[in-house]
Amino acid sequence: MRVALINPGMRLETLGRFRGLMEPMPVLGLAYLAAVAEAAGHDVLVVDMFAEGGTADDAARRVAAHRADVVGLGILTPSAPVCLEVLAAVRDRLPGCVTVAGNIHADVFASELLVTGAVDIVVHGEGEATFAELLRVLDCAGIDGLQGVPGLSFRGSGGALHADPGGRPLPDLDALPLPAWHLFPYRRYGMLPLADLARPSLAMGASRGCPYRCGYCSLLHAGSTYRARDPIAVVDELQTLRERFGARQIGFVDPVFPLGKDVFLRFAEEMRRRGLHREVAWISETRVDRLDREVVRAMRGSGCGRVLLGIESGVDQLLDGVDKGVDTETVRAAVRLCREEGLQTVGLFMLGLPGETEAMTRRTIDFAKDIGLDFAKFAITVPFPGSQLYADLRASGRAGRRDWAEYSTFQPAPDKLVYVPRQVSNEALVDLQRRGTREFYLRPAMVFHHLVRVRTIRPRQLLHGLRGVLGGARA
Repeated sequence: MRVALINPGMRLETLGRFRGLMEPMPVLGLAYLAAVAEAAGHDVLVVDMFAEGGTADDAARRVAAHRADVVGLGILTPSAPVCLEVLAAVRDRLPGCVTVAGNIHADVFASELLVTGAVDIVVHGEGEATFAELLRVLDCAGIDGLQGVPGLSFRGSGGALHADPGGRPLPDLDALPLPAWHLFPYRRYGMLPLADLARPSLAMGASRGCPYRCGYCSLLHAGSTYRARDPIAVVDELQTLRERFGARQIGFVDPVFPLGKDVFLRFAEEMRRRGLHREVAWISETRVDRLDREVVRAMRGSGCGRVLLGIESGVDQLLDGVDKGVDTETVRAAVRLCREEGLQTVGLFMLGLPGETEAMTRRTIDFAKDIGLDFAKFAITVPFPGSQLYADLRASGRAGRRDWAEYSTFQPAPDKLVYVPRQVSNEALVDLQRRGTREFYLRPAMVFHHLVRVRTIRPRQLLHGLRGVLGGARA
């Protein structure tokens, strides 16, 4: 069969002055799907709209030229409007193809997507095995033969809706083929400005699932069963990406990496044994309560150039309210430890958590400035579908707007914020985000630190960042 996979773009105009900070990033999930389809003998085309540009109709023309039998894409909430445009354009140009959607937004709103005819099939949960089986059955028996394939919702040829929303987590992640990066414009990929160390950049996963239950996280909807890969196999893949694709940076997309200490230390030792720590920089996001001196030292020694820490708030009451499971003293100790071991830190903060006041937001900003971080990202809280926060707000009638393109943590327009706590105004929250970023980075000591010591933010990114935090600031 002929298969086309699309990485949709976003409506970047909704980001206003922040749009210049968005850059194409490697799409690991789509690369795995491309790999399993190729391994099964299908002819696969990848269209990366984010990296290559173009309109929905441009993407549809490429899919039509490929004469695709099956067209698949992943739907995340902010990209949902573009995804619907792409699906409609594909349907116009190639009416006989079967359209398939996956990822969290499609998982949550599967019935709506199917009933409206936006898509033919929704894949729930981890899609690799399900997608491979879907292609096999479609090739042999058509869409009505999909009954009984677990993890699928679809409309049959007679219009009847068939739903099996229980996605099945893969038991053996090492059985997956290597992601098919050769089908992607991988030389165009980087990471977000705070995580961009070297290029080309590619993504990897050393584990899936998360044992924690943070209330704002939509990943829990996809399943929380934690599974770690063999650390030697992880290093094998990393070495392949270095040798075959010239990768100089790897971004681990695990919800928490490192998580298991023993597994991670085996990975770190193997990286050093092969000398890869001198050839490839890697980054990851982890929790502050997973770090001790041995782990941090092993991270630094195995090539980790920067670690992203999900801190969220400088107020313990707010951390408790979203079931974070850590306190600010643990945060402070972890950042100090990283600093002592020479590991750069990015603090990820959420402004406007449930129950937050302006004074609490101010405390979070001051906390970020005080604890010794190298970078800080202040995002406005968004109740993404699939999270407990979204479910709670929906139950209380405060689920927010349905114009999905505005579900952005960098929303410059106060009147378009999806969610704001009752204790603060829209305008104040946007202003505090801007002020927090400005105050953190424009301290003389921090300016010197980034210009002389860190030196990883490129001039264009710096320009867009300054424009974002300075533009429209109130006195």
